[in-house]
Amino acid sequence: MLNIVIHGLLIGLFASMPVGALAVLSIQKTMNGGLTSGFVIGLAAALVDLFYATVAVLGLTMIKDFMLRHELTLGIIGSLFLVVSGIKIYRSDTIKQYKSRGNISHVKLANDFASSVLIAASNPVTIIGFGSFFASFGISSIVTTKFDVIIFLLFLFVGACLWWFTLSFIVNKFRYKIRLRFLVLINRITGVVVFAMGIGIIISLIFFK
Repeated sequence: MLNIVIHGLLIGLFASMPVGALAVLSIQKTMNGGLTSGFVIGLAAALVDLFYATVAVLGLTMIKDFMLRHELTLGIIGSLFLVVSGIKIYRSDTIKQYKSRGNISHVKLANDFASSVLIAASNPVTIIGFGSFFASFGISSIVTTKFDVIIFLLFLFVGACLWWFTLSFIVNKFRYKIRLRFLVLINRITGVVVFAMGIGIIISLIFFK
Protein backbone atom coordinates (compact mmCIF):
# COMPACT_ATOMS: atom_id res chain seq x y z
CA MET A 1 0.00 0.00 0.00
CA LEU A 2 2.78 2.45 0.90
CA ASN A 3 4.41 1.72 -2.44
CA ILE A 4 1.20 2.68 -4.26
CA VAL A 5 0.85 5.88 -2.24
CA ILE A 6 4.46 6.94 -2.97
CA HIS A 7 4.16 6.19 -6.69
CA GLY A 8 0.88 8.11 -6.89
CA LEU A 9 2.37 11.15 -5.15
CA LEU A 10 5.52 11.13 -7.28
CA ILE A 11 3.69 10.83 -10.60
CA GLY A 12 1.23 13.54 -9.55
CA LEU A 13 4.14 15.84 -8.70
CA PHE A 14 6.27 15.07 -11.77
CA ALA A 15 3.35 15.33 -14.20
CA SER A 16 2.45 18.80 -12.86
CA MET A 17 5.94 20.30 -12.72
CA PRO A 18 6.58 21.22 -16.39
CA VAL A 19 6.11 24.97 -16.82
CA GLY A 20 3.31 25.70 -19.28
CA ALA A 21 0.50 28.15 -19.85
CA LEU A 22 -1.39 27.17 -16.69
CA ALA A 23 1.73 27.57 -14.55
CA VAL A 24 2.20 31.08 -15.96
CA LEU A 25 -1.48 31.85 -15.32
CA SER A 26 -1.27 30.47 -11.78
CA ILE A 27 1.74 32.65 -10.98
CA GLN A 28 0.06 35.72 -12.44
CA LYS A 29 -3.18 35.11 -10.56
CA THR A 30 -1.29 34.55 -7.31
CA MET A 31 0.69 37.76 -7.69
CA ASN A 32 -2.46 39.77 -8.30
CA GLY A 33 -5.07 38.03 -6.17
CA GLY A 34 -3.24 35.92 -3.62
CA LEU A 35 -2.87 32.25 -2.77
CA THR A 36 -6.48 31.20 -3.43
CA SER A 37 -6.59 32.84 -6.86
CA GLY A 38 -3.45 31.04 -7.97
CA PHE A 39 -4.30 27.68 -6.44
CA VAL A 40 -7.70 27.59 -8.20
CA ILE A 41 -5.84 27.44 -11.52
CA GLY A 42 -3.74 24.54 -10.27
CA LEU A 43 -6.75 22.74 -8.82
CA ALA A 44 -8.40 22.82 -12.24
CA ALA A 45 -5.25 21.40 -13.83
CA ALA A 46 -5.02 18.69 -11.15
CA LEU A 47 -8.62 17.59 -11.75
CA VAL A 48 -8.06 17.33 -15.50
CA ASP A 49 -4.87 15.37 -14.86
CA LEU A 50 -6.88 13.05 -12.61
CA PHE A 51 -9.37 12.47 -15.43
CA TYR A 52 -6.65 11.74 -17.99
CA ALA A 53 -4.76 9.53 -15.55
CA THR A 54 -7.96 7.57 -14.89
CA VAL A 55 -8.46 7.02 -18.61
CA ALA A 56 -4.82 5.92 -18.97
CA VAL A 57 -4.75 3.55 -15.99
CA LEU A 58 -8.13 1.96 -16.73
CA GLY A 59 -7.60 1.83 -20.47
CA LEU A 60 -10.95 3.43 -21.32
CA THR A 61 -10.49 3.02 -25.06
CA MET A 62 -13.69 4.77 -26.21
CA ILE A 63 -12.97 7.94 -24.25
CA LYS A 64 -9.29 7.91 -25.23
CA ASP A 65 -10.07 7.45 -28.91
CA PHE A 66 -12.70 10.19 -28.84
CA MET A 67 -10.35 12.68 -27.16
CA LEU A 68 -7.47 11.91 -29.53
CA ARG A 69 -9.75 11.97 -32.58
CA HIS A 70 -10.90 15.48 -31.65
CA GLU A 71 -7.46 16.66 -30.57
CA LEU A 72 -7.39 19.47 -33.16
CA THR A 73 -10.78 20.89 -32.13
CA LEU A 74 -10.03 20.64 -28.42
CA GLY A 75 -6.60 22.14 -28.93
CA ILE A 76 -7.93 25.13 -30.85
CA ILE A 77 -10.63 25.77 -28.21
CA GLY A 78 -8.07 25.69 -25.42
CA SER A 79 -5.68 27.87 -27.41
CA LEU A 80 -8.39 30.47 -28.02
CA PHE A 81 -8.95 30.62 -24.26
CA LEU A 82 -5.22 31.27 -23.87
CA VAL A 83 -5.36 34.06 -26.45
CA VAL A 84 -8.34 35.69 -24.70
CA SER A 85 -6.71 35.22 -21.28
CA GLY A 86 -3.51 36.84 -22.54
CA ILE A 87 -5.41 39.87 -23.83
CA LYS A 88 -7.37 40.17 -20.57
CA ILE A 89 -4.21 39.93 -18.46
CA TYR A 90 -2.41 42.54 -20.59
CA ARG A 91 -5.34 44.98 -20.39
CA SER A 92 -6.21 44.32 -16.74
CA ASP A 93 -5.98 47.01 -14.05
CA THR A 94 -3.11 45.48 -12.08
CA ILE A 95 -3.09 48.02 -9.26
CA LYS A 96 -6.85 47.68 -8.71
CA GLN A 97 -6.56 43.89 -8.64
CA TYR A 98 -3.68 44.03 -6.19
CA LYS A 99 -5.47 46.37 -3.79
CA SER A 100 -8.63 44.22 -3.84
CA ARG A 101 -6.68 40.96 -3.41
CA GLY A 102 -8.44 40.12 -0.15
CA ASN A 103 -11.88 40.47 -1.72
CA ILE A 104 -11.87 38.01 -4.63
CA SER A 105 -15.43 37.07 -5.59
CA HIS A 106 -16.60 33.48 -5.87
CA VAL A 107 -17.82 34.24 -9.39
CA LYS A 108 -14.32 35.33 -10.41
CA LEU A 109 -12.80 32.19 -8.91
CA ALA A 110 -15.42 30.01 -10.63
CA ASN A 111 -14.73 31.67 -14.00
CA ASP A 112 -10.97 31.20 -13.58
CA PHE A 113 -11.52 27.56 -12.61
CA ALA A 114 -13.80 26.85 -15.59
CA SER A 115 -11.50 28.49 -18.14
CA SER A 116 -8.50 26.64 -16.68
CA VAL A 117 -10.31 23.32 -16.98
CA LEU A 118 -10.96 24.02 -20.66
CA ILE A 119 -7.35 25.00 -21.26
CA ALA A 120 -6.02 21.91 -19.46
CA ALA A 121 -8.51 19.59 -21.17
CA SER A 122 -7.52 20.87 -24.61
CA ASN A 123 -4.49 18.59 -24.69
CA PRO A 124 -5.72 14.97 -24.78
CA VAL A 125 -2.19 13.79 -25.61
CA THR A 126 -1.74 14.05 -21.84
CA ILE A 127 -3.28 10.57 -21.75
CA ILE A 128 -0.26 9.27 -23.66
CA GLY A 129 2.01 11.17 -21.30
CA PHE A 130 0.49 9.44 -18.30
CA GLY A 131 0.76 6.13 -20.11
CA SER A 132 4.51 6.74 -20.44
CA PHE A 133 4.78 7.65 -16.77
CA PHE A 134 2.92 4.49 -15.76
CA ALA A 135 5.17 2.34 -17.96
CA SER A 136 8.33 3.98 -16.58
CA PHE A 137 7.26 3.45 -12.99
CA GLY A 138 5.95 -0.07 -13.62
CA ILE A 139 2.48 0.80 -12.36
CA SER A 140 0.81 -2.22 -13.99
CA SER A 141 2.73 -4.53 -11.67
CA ILE A 142 2.01 -2.44 -8.57
CA VAL A 143 -1.65 -1.56 -9.08
CA THR A 144 -3.46 -4.88 -9.38
CA THR A 145 -6.91 -4.43 -7.78
CA LYS A 146 -9.73 -1.88 -8.02
CA PHE A 147 -8.89 -0.67 -4.52
CA ASP A 148 -5.26 -0.20 -5.58
CA VAL A 149 -6.43 1.89 -8.55
CA ILE A 150 -8.54 4.13 -6.31
CA ILE A 151 -5.69 4.68 -3.84
CA PHE A 152 -3.20 5.30 -6.65
CA LEU A 153 -5.39 7.86 -8.42
CA LEU A 154 -6.30 9.56 -5.12
CA PHE A 155 -2.67 10.17 -4.22
CA LEU A 156 -1.79 11.12 -7.79
CA PHE A 157 -4.37 13.89 -7.39
CA VAL A 158 -2.94 14.78 -3.96
CA GLY A 159 0.55 14.96 -5.46
CA ALA A 160 -0.62 17.28 -8.24
CA CYS A 161 -2.45 19.52 -5.76
CA LEU A 162 0.63 19.59 -3.52
CA TRP A 163 2.74 20.90 -6.38
CA TRP A 164 0.24 23.62 -7.34
CA PHE A 165 -0.26 24.68 -3.73
CA THR A 166 3.50 24.88 -3.18
CA LEU A 167 3.93 27.00 -6.30
CA SER A 168 1.13 29.39 -5.28
CA PHE A 169 2.35 29.51 -1.68
CA ILE A 170 5.92 30.46 -2.67
CA VAL A 171 4.80 33.11 -5.18
CA ASN A 172 2.35 34.51 -2.62
CA LYS A 173 5.15 34.88 -0.06
CA PHE A 174 7.36 36.86 -2.43
CA ARG A 175 4.71 39.01 -4.09
CA TYR A 176 4.57 41.46 -1.16
CA LYS A 177 8.19 42.41 -1.86
CA ILE A 178 7.46 43.41 -5.46
CA ARG A 179 6.81 47.07 -6.24
CA LEU A 180 3.49 47.82 -7.90
CA ARG A 181 5.09 49.33 -10.99
CA PHE A 182 7.17 46.18 -11.45
CA LEU A 183 4.02 44.10 -10.91
CA VAL A 184 2.34 46.00 -13.76
CA LEU A 185 5.31 45.17 -16.00
CA ILE A 186 5.12 41.49 -15.00
CA ASN A 187 1.43 41.46 -15.89
CA ARG A 188 2.12 42.95 -19.29
CA ILE A 189 4.84 40.39 -19.99
CA THR A 190 2.62 37.56 -18.73
CA GLY A 191 -0.21 38.69 -21.00
CA VAL A 192 2.10 38.69 -24.03
CA VAL A 193 3.55 35.27 -23.11
CA VAL A 194 0.12 33.65 -22.62
CA PHE A 195 -1.17 35.23 -25.83
CA ALA A 196 1.90 34.02 -27.74
CA MET A 197 1.48 30.51 -26.32
CA GLY A 198 -2.11 30.40 -27.55
CA ILE A 199 -1.17 31.62 -31.03
CA GLY A 200 1.80 29.25 -31.15
CA ILE A 201 -0.33 26.23 -30.26
CA ILE A 202 -2.96 27.15 -32.88
CA ILE A 203 -0.26 27.49 -35.57
CA SER A 204 1.34 24.17 -34.59
CA LEU A 205 -2.04 22.40 -34.59
CA ILE A 206 -3.03 23.71 -38.02
CA PHE A 207 0.28 23.55 -39.88
CA PHE A 208 2.34 20.86 -38.16
CA LYS A 209 -0.20 18.10 -37.49
